[in-house]
Amino acid sequence: MRRYETVWVVNGDLPDEEVKATIDKFTNIITGQGGTLVSVEEWGRRKLAYKIEGTLRGYYVIADFAGLPAAVKELERNYRIDDRVIRYLTMKKADKVDVAALEAEIAAKAQEAARRIAEAEKAAAEAAAQEAAAAAPPPAPPAEAEATSPPAEEKPTEAEPAAAPEKET
Repeated sequence: MRRYETVWVVNGDLPDEEVKATIDKFTNIITGQGGTLVSVEEWGRRKLAYKIEGTLRGYYVIADFAGLPAAVKELERNYRIDDRVIRYLTMKKADKVDVAALEAEIAAKAQEAARRIAEAEKAAAEAAAQEAAAAAPPPAPPAEAEATSPPAEEKPTEAEPAAAPEKET
């Protein structure tokens, strides 16, 4: 097995469901050919440097995987015949792949993703709690405070002498 990275650009004018179907199609080709997906990153819709096939926007996707050269041939054959893909590039990252190290990397990425999701959920819960606290009406003052007389002015104690007035020059 070899390690590859492939980037493809889907026509940016397509609806999200069609883009997701394209991503699923190509990831299924990789796994169907005996490949192992390490990661799939969706970079989203971005403006193209120049007009390609009449469009100025594209949806970028990058996949890191390990597989055989036959998997790359099949993947690129499907890129060419799929009208939704406007550009693609596949690069070989390594000639040989240690399967145990690859599985450890996949597990580490899964743990990192789970940690990020947990942090995002915690931050969202804290933000919602702060928003709810800010939206709540302020507590009413106790009824006893209104009935009492205003506090008398405090006089300086012997330990704190009164501040001397400053002289104007």
